[in-house]
Amino acid sequence: MGTEVEQVTKGDMRRGQAGPDAQASSRPVTPHERLLQVGRGLRAALVTDAQGRVVWMDEVLALAAGWEGGGEQGRSCRKVLARLPWLLAAVRTALTGEQGLGEGSGQGQHLFAVVVPVYGDDGSLVGACARLQPRRTARAEPDTPGTEHVREHYESLIDSIDGIVWEADAEFRFTFVSRQAERLLGLHARRWVSEPDFWARHVHPEDWGRVMATCLDALRQGRTHELEFRMVTDSGRAVWMRTQVTATAEEGQPVRLRGLMVDVTEQLRSRESVEHTHSVLRATFDSIADGVIVVDAEQRIIAYNKRFQDMWGLSDAVMRERIAEAALRQAAPLTVDPAAFVAHVQAQFTPSAAVSVNVIEMKDGRVLESTSLPQRMGDAIIGRVWSYRDVTQERRAKMERERLLVAEQNARERTEESFALLDTFLNHAPVGLAFVNRDLRYLRINTALASLHGHSREWELGRTVWEANPLMAPHFAPLMLQVMETGLPMSDMEMSGHVPATPEELRHWRVSYYPVSTPSAGVVGLGAVVVEVTEEHRARQERERLLKEAQEAIRVRDDFLSIAAHELKTPLTPLKLHLQMMKQQATQGHAPKPHHVDKALSQVSRLSLLIHDLLDATRIEAGRLGLRRGPVELQALTDEVLAEARPLTGQHTLERVAPPEPLVVLGDRGRLAQVLSNLLENAFKYSPTGGSVRLKLERDGNMAHVSVRDSGIGIPDDQREHLFQRFFRARNAPISGFGGLGLGLYICRDIVERHGGHIWVDTRVGHGSTFHFTLPLAP
Repeated sequence: MGTEVEQVTKGDMRRGQAGPDAQASSRPVTPHERLLQVGRGLRAALVTDAQGRVVWMDEVLALAAGWEGGGEQGRSCRKVLARLPWLLAAVRTALTGEQGLGEGSGQGQHLFAVVVPVYGDDGSLVGACARLQPRRTARAEPDTPGTEHVREHYESLIDSIDGIVWEADAEFRFTFVSRQAERLLGLHARRWVSEPDFWARHVHPEDWGRVMATCLDALRQGRTHELEFRMVTDSGRAVWMRTQVTATAEEGQPVRLRGLMVDVTEQLRSRESVEHTHSVLRATFDSIADGVIVVDAEQRIIAYNKRFQDMWGLSDAVMRERIAEAALRQAAPLTVDPAAFVAHVQAQFTPSAAVSVNVIEMKDGRVLESTSLPQRMGDAIIGRVWSYRDVTQERRAKMERERLLVAEQNARERTEESFALLDTFLNHAPVGLAFVNRDLRYLRINTALASLHGHSREWELGRTVWEANPLMAPHFAPLMLQVMETGLPMSDMEMSGHVPATPEELRHWRVSYYPVSTPSAGVVGLGAVVVEVTEEHRARQERERLLKEAQEAIRVRDDFLSIAAHELKTPLTPLKLHLQMMKQQATQGHAPKPHHVDKALSQVSRLSLLIHDLLDATRIEAGRLGLRRGPVELQALTDEVLAEARPLTGQHTLERVAPPEPLVVLGDRGRLAQVLSNLLENAFKYSPTGGSVRLKLERDGNMAHVSVRDSGIGIPDDQREHLFQRFFRARNAPISGFGGLGLGLYICRDIVERHGGHIWVDTRVGHGSTFHFTLPLAP
């Protein structure tokens, strides 16, 4: 049958459902269920009850009858089939106990109908089922079909029924069997009719006696009987069949049997499966720890388990009554608040989709947790299920857990406070702090120490010292192990090295390791304190450097004062002598001799140069040494300087080398002449008598390169870098032999650098020196 029949069937079964503790196999089949079962087997288009009311009608027939809008169920067939009188006549025939046949038009097509009566378990007529089939159009039909033609159509209609329609005489010999026999059992219909003992040979031996007794009862009583039995195919396969046996009589005497056999093998297997499932569910239902009760919409107890009855102390008599209200009245006094308990349960008797969870306090100290939810069949709510669980121990355990949880929470809070204080101390300490376990893993470390390693605190936690600081671990890991092995601390150890944060920089620390012990486990690790002293170390080095420089400055000052005193005194002595001679000559009335005047002027010039050097040094230190820039041709400048230095060249060989093209720079002519004069004077001063001095000019790209080479005593390597410093004199230049304040080269360097040039020296002790300087050429 179609979907509509299944829905009606479900609805019918819903209204007649038994509880889980009922035995499905022993429940009698209602007339309504019997009609729907037969209708399903016949694939009927119409099912009516014994009063001729429509139980179910398929959509095609409803459309043909003019009831496409619905509403036909429960109405009289006389009204519903008013447009199909030929079908109404067949239904009325079937409701008399005879098979009804009909033929007519409906919904634009010619239809054939077979209507069979349906009987209940008690043999009473419960209704009829009609199967319809369109007239075949493959053959031409005469305007007035003959009897043979009608017979063919009826046989075709019968053969379309999903079951074996049969007829037998009073001797149990088949006189007619529909073609479905071959499809369902593999036994051709001709064999049923042609073999007199066919039925006896193909009914299962265990069922034959029951089949014979039922058929005899049908003949004797003249009413329909129904039974289930097994037919055996030629291959030996047993097929369960359900048949209705109806005796027909002529002149008051039963002469034949008619019936419909339906294959119910799968139905019986399904029923056995359902019974097995029900048995499993029943066993499960009784074995669960919760007390469970099921109440239908009429407040009748449908099912319950033993646990529920024992939990509430309900008597067997109350449970046999199956009245939920009576069980509620007996159970309520056990609760702490009976009125509230009764009101809560009664409120849930009203059908509702709500799920309720409630806690019930019992007078004996027990605590029950109740869960109530609707019982459904499809979309319909047909009752309610309550489950009761004894949660007394759970509640007590929960209260104990809550107490322990509070205690644990308090302890955790205190621990967290301690750790917070520790973390605050660690993270705000200006030194590196850490706790390392015996595996040399960091269990606690502050930001200061982690950043020293070039990592975050989170990254270093749980890592070994080798992972955190691979550069220094080989130095301090053995010391850590020694502290943990001996239990003796190590304090204020000086340590230097490189760390990942600054791998190129040498850093310095003061490190202390202290063993950490517990009474039960002994030494479990150590605490590390790392104080960064790199800046202190640098400051100490700087102090030492400054002290050394100060000491050197004092030495230079003392040397300078000694040299300055000597240099200033040296020209004053002859100057005084010549002035006295000139005074004596003037007293005697003689004119001063020229050589005394020349000598005095020479010494004055020397004093003037010394004073100028001191003034220039002062201006340089103050940044006030001014330059008057202009084009300066270096070849001409060197000629002028050499001309002024001619008096110094008498005892030396002078060589001048210059390119043919002029070398012009933008500079202060006087200051550049001062540089050349100073370098030439030094060359003459430090070269031995007869030694050579070489002045060379050349072009070096966009620079003019000037060099002055002598054949003097040279300069030691360790003093070369100080040569252009103020007041510096080479140690191998005795004051008595080589005068000067040690300012000349200092002034030369400043003048050259102010012109954008560079000055340097190439020298070897005993092999002379070559002083170079470069100047940018004018564009």
